Amino acid sequence: MNPYMVLAAAAADWDRLAALLQPDRRPPLTAHLSRLRTGTGDRDTATLAARALLDALPADESARLRRHGDTGRFTGAPGDPQYAGYAAADLCLLVLDGNPMVGPVLGPIRDRLLREPSTPWTEGADPRLIALTGTDGHRRMPLFQFEAGTMPWRIVLEVNAVLRADTDPWGAADWWLSRTTWWDGTPAALLGRGRDAELLGAARELAAREGED
Repeated sequence: MNPYMVLAAAAADWDRLAALLQPDRRPPLTAHLSRLRTGTGDRDTATLAARALLDALPADESARLRRHGDTGRFTGAPGDPQYAGYAAADLCLLVLDGNPMVGPVLGPIRDRLLREPSTPWTEGADPRLIALTGTDGHRRMPLFQFEAGTMPWRIVLEVNAVLRADTDPWGAADWWLSRTTWWDGTPAALLGRGRDAELLGAARELAAREGED
């Protein structure tokens, strides 16, 4: 059994599998995944994590994941097997952080946003600031949010509150850092250019549209 493939297959189906986990079996899985992510573990740690996962699931689900681990259907580079575009690291993000930015669709967006200049998150930072969790488990704040040093732009805090960055930091970060046809650039590039009213208005319009869905 390839434990990395088992963990990757679980990540691909996590929305369904998470509800099937036996609560008392979750702590061992969390502990092993934490060691795997921090690099203090190796293949043996991955094996322990896979076994903890299999033990925490109903027998039929465990058997299905074990079959995935036995087939060796690798779509990624050797040593980093993937299942349907998901890897073991994605399960770490889902279980340890509740981070939804995984898989072949959202993973690239996560990586793009994490490549932006950032500073480590610190205790006591304004809760309206965007804080993104990387694959290493460390939280970081994109630097565009700061006018100078540790002083955030006031308009950033206002817009982030409208975009609910406290509960959807990735969505808020993607809004700030994605190019738009409206402004011929990113919203973040408009900071300090006297366009605050436009930024806040656009954020409110987006929030209103999403509230109608």
